[in-house]
Amino acid sequence: MKLKTTIIFALALGLVFLFSHSELSPASARELQQKVVSISSASDKELGKAAEAPTPIIPPLKYSGSSSKPTALLRFACDPRSLGINQYEGGTVAYCKKKNLEVSETDSAIIEIQPGAARAPHWHDTWEQQILISGKAKTYLIDDKGQVHEEVLTQGMVAFLPAGMTHWTETIGDQTAVFSLSFPAGFKTFELGDSLAQVRRNDKDCASGSNVSLDYPAHSAQGDLGA
Repeated sequence: MKLKTTIIFALALGLVFLFSHSELSPASARELQQKVVSISSASDKELGKAAEAPTPIIPPLKYSGSSSKPTALLRFACDPRSLGINQYEGGTVAYCKKKNLEVSETDSAIIEIQPGAARAPHWHDTWEQQILISGKAKTYLIDDKGQVHEEVLTQGMVAFLPAGMTHWTETIGDQTAVFSLSFPAGFKTFELGDSLAQVRRNDKDCASGSNVSLDYPAHSAQGDLGA
Protein backbone atom coordinates (compact mmCIF):
# COMPACT_ATOMS: atom_id res chain seq x y z
CA MET A 1 0.00 0.00 0.00
CA LYS A 2 2.82 2.41 0.83
CA LEU A 3 4.53 1.60 -2.48
CA LYS A 4 1.35 2.27 -4.52
CA THR A 5 0.78 5.60 -2.79
CA THR A 6 4.39 6.63 -3.38
CA ILE A 7 4.17 5.83 -7.13
CA ILE A 8 0.89 7.74 -7.59
CA PHE A 9 2.26 10.73 -5.67
CA ALA A 10 5.45 10.78 -7.75
CA LEU A 11 3.52 10.65 -11.06
CA ALA A 12 1.10 13.37 -9.96
CA LEU A 13 4.02 15.55 -8.84
CA GLY A 14 5.67 15.06 -12.23
CA LEU A 15 2.44 15.99 -14.01
CA VAL A 16 2.14 19.22 -12.06
CA PHE A 17 5.78 20.01 -12.76
CA LEU A 18 5.36 19.53 -16.53
CA PHE A 19 2.16 21.62 -16.63
CA SER A 20 3.86 24.44 -14.79
CA HIS A 21 6.64 24.54 -17.38
CA SER A 22 4.21 24.28 -20.37
CA GLU A 23 6.13 21.35 -21.78
CA LEU A 24 3.19 18.91 -21.80
CA SER A 25 0.11 19.24 -24.03
CA PRO A 26 -3.40 18.60 -22.62
CA ALA A 27 -3.62 15.42 -24.68
CA SER A 28 -0.35 14.15 -23.32
CA ALA A 29 -1.46 15.07 -19.83
CA ARG A 30 -4.66 13.03 -20.27
CA GLU A 31 -2.63 10.06 -21.47
CA LEU A 32 -0.33 10.35 -18.46
CA GLN A 33 -3.35 10.58 -16.14
CA GLN A 34 -4.81 7.42 -17.69
CA LYS A 35 -1.50 5.62 -17.13
CA VAL A 36 -1.54 6.68 -13.47
CA VAL A 37 -5.10 5.35 -13.07
CA SER A 38 -4.10 2.13 -14.85
CA ILE A 39 -1.10 1.61 -12.58
CA SER A 40 -3.27 2.33 -9.54
CA SER A 41 -5.90 -0.22 -10.66
CA ALA A 42 -3.23 -2.85 -11.36
CA SER A 43 -1.73 -2.26 -7.93
CA ASP A 44 -5.16 -2.66 -6.29
CA LYS A 45 -5.70 -5.96 -8.12
CA GLU A 46 -2.30 -7.28 -7.04
CA LEU A 47 -2.93 -6.25 -3.44
CA GLY A 48 -6.35 -7.93 -3.56
CA LYS A 49 -4.85 -11.15 -4.86
CA ALA A 50 -2.22 -11.07 -2.13
CA ALA A 51 -4.91 -10.57 0.51
CA GLU A 52 -6.99 -13.45 -0.86
CA ALA A 53 -4.02 -15.84 -0.99
CA PRO A 54 -4.08 -18.37 1.86
CA THR A 55 -1.59 -17.80 4.64
CA PRO A 56 1.14 -20.47 4.48
CA ILE A 57 1.27 -22.77 7.47
CA ILE A 58 4.77 -22.79 9.00
CA PRO A 59 5.48 -26.02 10.88
CA PRO A 60 6.86 -25.60 14.41
CA LEU A 61 10.60 -25.93 14.82
CA LYS A 62 11.79 -29.24 16.13
CA TYR A 63 14.76 -29.68 18.45
CA SER A 64 17.29 -31.79 16.60
CA GLY A 65 19.00 -32.99 19.76
CA SER A 66 18.07 -35.91 21.92
CA SER A 67 14.96 -35.53 24.04
CA SER A 68 16.31 -37.91 26.65
CA LYS A 69 17.76 -36.63 29.92
CA PRO A 70 21.53 -35.99 30.08
CA THR A 71 23.59 -38.91 31.23
CA ALA A 72 25.17 -36.88 34.06
CA LEU A 73 24.13 -33.67 35.79
CA LEU A 74 26.59 -30.78 35.76
CA ARG A 75 27.66 -29.94 39.30
CA PHE A 76 28.32 -26.24 39.72
CA ALA A 77 28.09 -25.94 43.52
CA CYS A 78 29.35 -27.89 46.48
CA ASP A 79 29.37 -27.60 50.25
CA PRO A 80 32.95 -28.01 51.49
CA ARG A 81 31.61 -28.92 54.93
CA SER A 82 30.33 -32.17 53.43
CA LEU A 83 33.53 -32.98 51.51
CA GLY A 84 37.07 -33.72 52.65
CA ILE A 85 36.72 -32.43 56.20
CA ASN A 86 39.87 -32.50 58.34
CA GLN A 87 39.28 -32.01 62.05
CA TYR A 88 42.06 -30.64 64.25
CA GLU A 89 42.34 -29.61 67.87
CA GLY A 90 42.38 -25.98 66.84
CA GLY A 91 39.64 -26.10 64.20
CA THR A 92 38.61 -27.62 60.89
CA VAL A 93 39.66 -27.53 57.23
CA ALA A 94 37.11 -28.45 54.53
CA TYR A 95 37.71 -28.52 50.77
CA CYS A 96 35.92 -28.24 47.45
CA LYS A 97 38.48 -29.41 44.91
CA LYS A 98 38.39 -29.12 41.14
CA LYS A 99 37.38 -32.76 40.86
CA ASN A 100 34.25 -31.89 42.89
CA LEU A 101 33.34 -29.17 40.37
CA GLU A 102 34.40 -29.95 36.81
CA VAL A 103 33.75 -26.37 35.65
CA SER A 104 36.06 -24.85 38.28
CA GLU A 105 39.63 -23.75 37.67
CA THR A 106 40.37 -23.33 41.38
CA ASP A 107 40.28 -25.32 44.60
CA SER A 108 38.43 -23.78 47.53
CA ALA A 109 38.38 -24.33 51.26
CA ILE A 110 36.55 -23.24 54.39
CA ILE A 111 38.82 -22.97 57.44
CA GLU A 112 37.68 -22.42 61.02
CA ILE A 113 40.38 -21.39 63.50
CA GLN A 114 39.19 -21.50 67.08
CA PRO A 115 40.11 -18.84 69.65
CA GLY A 116 43.62 -19.40 70.90
CA ALA A 117 44.61 -21.42 67.81
CA ALA A 118 46.67 -20.79 64.71
CA ARG A 119 47.46 -22.36 61.37
CA ALA A 120 50.99 -23.77 61.49
CA PRO A 121 53.61 -22.03 59.30
CA HIS A 122 53.50 -23.41 55.75
CA TRP A 123 53.83 -22.44 52.11
CA HIS A 124 52.35 -23.41 48.74
CA ASP A 125 53.64 -23.82 45.22
CA THR A 126 50.88 -21.42 44.08
CA TRP A 127 49.21 -18.25 45.32
CA GLU A 128 46.51 -18.29 47.99
CA GLN A 129 43.59 -15.92 48.49
CA GLN A 130 42.04 -15.50 51.94
CA ILE A 131 38.66 -13.91 52.68
CA LEU A 132 37.72 -13.56 56.34
CA ILE A 133 34.03 -14.38 56.64
CA SER A 134 33.66 -13.83 60.37
CA GLY A 135 35.76 -13.21 63.46
CA LYS A 136 39.11 -11.45 63.61
CA ALA A 137 42.53 -12.81 62.73
CA LYS A 138 46.11 -11.93 61.96
CA THR A 139 48.03 -13.34 59.01
CA TYR A 140 51.83 -13.38 58.94
CA LEU A 141 53.96 -13.58 55.79
CA ILE A 142 57.73 -14.01 55.39
CA ASP A 143 58.96 -12.58 52.09
CA ASP A 144 61.87 -13.81 49.99
CA LYS A 145 64.25 -11.51 51.93
CA GLY A 146 63.27 -13.02 55.29
CA GLN A 147 61.27 -9.99 56.41
CA VAL A 148 58.10 -10.72 58.40
CA HIS A 149 54.93 -8.88 57.41
CA GLU A 150 51.62 -9.01 59.26
CA GLU A 151 48.06 -7.89 58.62
CA VAL A 152 45.13 -7.79 61.02
CA LEU A 153 42.08 -9.06 59.13
CA THR A 154 38.50 -8.16 60.01
CA GLN A 155 35.26 -9.45 58.51
CA GLY A 156 35.18 -9.10 54.72
CA MET A 157 38.89 -8.38 54.24
CA VAL A 158 40.86 -10.15 51.52
CA ALA A 159 44.50 -11.24 51.76
CA PHE A 160 46.55 -12.42 48.78
CA LEU A 161 49.63 -14.54 49.53
CA PRO A 162 52.28 -15.06 46.82
CA ALA A 163 53.53 -18.52 45.91
CA GLY A 164 56.43 -19.94 47.90
CA MET A 165 56.24 -17.51 50.84
CA THR A 166 55.89 -18.96 54.33
CA HIS A 167 52.76 -17.75 56.11
CA TRP A 168 50.41 -18.59 58.95
CA THR A 169 47.22 -17.20 60.49
CA GLU A 170 45.95 -16.99 64.05
CA THR A 171 42.73 -15.85 65.66
CA ILE A 172 42.40 -12.65 67.66
CA GLY A 173 39.88 -12.42 70.46
CA ASP A 174 37.30 -14.93 71.63
CA GLN A 175 35.44 -15.61 68.36
CA THR A 176 36.29 -18.38 65.90
CA ALA A 177 37.82 -16.99 62.70
CA VAL A 178 36.20 -18.44 59.57
CA PHE A 179 38.05 -18.12 56.26
CA SER A 180 37.15 -18.82 52.65
CA LEU A 181 40.31 -19.75 50.72
CA SER A 182 40.99 -20.14 46.99
CA PHE A 183 43.96 -21.70 45.18
CA PRO A 184 44.78 -22.75 41.62
CA ALA A 185 43.51 -26.30 41.11
CA GLY A 186 45.96 -29.01 42.15
CA PHE A 187 48.07 -26.79 44.41
CA LYS A 188 50.50 -28.32 46.90
CA THR A 189 51.16 -27.41 50.52
CA PHE A 190 54.41 -27.76 52.42
CA GLU A 191 54.09 -27.40 56.18
CA LEU A 192 56.14 -27.73 59.34
CA GLY A 193 53.59 -29.53 61.48
CA ASP A 194 49.93 -30.06 62.27
CA SER A 195 47.57 -28.00 60.17
CA LEU A 196 45.85 -26.20 63.06
CA ALA A 197 47.43 -25.97 66.50
CA GLN A 198 46.71 -24.33 69.81
CA VAL A 199 48.73 -21.23 70.64
CA ARG A 200 50.13 -20.37 74.05
CA ARG A 201 50.24 -16.61 74.47
CA ASN A 202 50.60 -14.02 77.20
CA ASP A 203 48.46 -11.44 75.44
CA LYS A 204 44.94 -12.74 74.79
CA ASP A 205 44.15 -10.12 72.13
CA CYS A 206 47.13 -10.52 69.85
CA ALA A 207 50.45 -12.29 69.79
CA SER A 208 53.86 -10.84 69.15
CA GLY A 209 56.76 -12.88 67.86
CA SER A 210 58.22 -13.33 71.35
CA ASN A 211 54.94 -14.49 72.91
CA VAL A 212 53.90 -17.17 70.45
CA SER A 213 54.57 -20.87 70.83
CA LEU A 214 52.81 -23.36 68.60
CA ASP A 215 51.92 -26.73 70.12
CA TYR A 216 52.83 -29.05 67.25
CA PRO A 217 55.53 -31.69 66.83
CA ALA A 218 58.87 -30.45 65.54
CA HIS A 219 58.77 -32.28 62.21
CA SER A 220 58.15 -31.40 58.60
CA ALA A 221 55.36 -32.72 56.43
CA GLN A 222 54.21 -32.33 52.84
CA GLY A 223 50.75 -32.74 51.41
CA ASP A 224 49.03 -32.38 48.08
CA LEU A 225 46.32 -30.17 49.53
CA GLY A 226 46.25 -28.01 52.60
CA ALA A 227 45.29 -24.56 53.73
